[in-house]
Amino acid sequence: MESEQKGAIKAILFDLDGTLLQANMHKFIAQYIRSLAVYCAEKVTSKQFEKVLLAIIHDLIKTAGDGSKTNEERVYARIRQELSIPESMMRDCLTQFKQNDLEELREWVQPIPLAKQIVKECQEKGVPLVLATNPVFPRFIIQARMQWAGLEEDSFTYLTSYENSCYCKPQTGYFQAIVDRLGVAAENCLMVGNDFNHDLAAEAIGIKTYLVDTWLVDRGDSEWNCDYRGDHSSLQKFLREQLG
Repeated sequence: MESEQKGAIKAILFDLDGTLLQANMHKFIAQYIRSLAVYCAEKVTSKQFEKVLLAIIHDLIKTAGDGSKTNEERVYARIRQELSIPESMMRDCLTQFKQNDLEELREWVQPIPLAKQIVKECQEKGVPLVLATNPVFPRFIIQARMQWAGLEEDSFTYLTSYENSCYCKPQTGYFQAIVDRLGVAAENCLMVGNDFNHDLAAEAIGIKTYLVDTWLVDRGDSEWNCDYRGDHSSLQKFLREQLG
């Protein structure tokens, strides 16, 4: 771990939904699962598939694994166990969904022009940026949301997806894995997000947090406090001051 000036921001973790783009994730996830279920119809009913996959996504967030398996591996194992759908078939179903149905999800995603500008300004300062979206989806779904929001993937040093992550927010392991990958001290990282529970949990390992309150998500009973708070305009001003 490299030595850093205490408190200086040397890396920024950005949440995606509600922070860098507007999204109705309840409808987004429901339509994603419903569309994907069509391609698994020879094995299970749509209702059964939707119920199981939604439960799997919730469990990834609620229950941390031991770090030995990626979230993708955990999803495939559960689907095989509970629905008797082998990994090869599930991969084929996802490919068909990507080719035929992915674009239909665009209606639930809207860009935030100021957020795009904030990312650009941070990138110009040479600060490593991480797209720290909860890794419960395949990478192609995250890439699509970024594209619809007008965000460039190469603006980010790293993005979390279910293929490369073994934990989810708000689990401590999620944030620790990012810090370890960056090689930056936790106290020199800033987590920017709109979720009281998921994003502010970065505090558990010493990451500073900025709560973007333009579109807040409050799941109740959050044990975390934010170091900074404001809307997108306030965030832009704050980062300009901090990054010089």
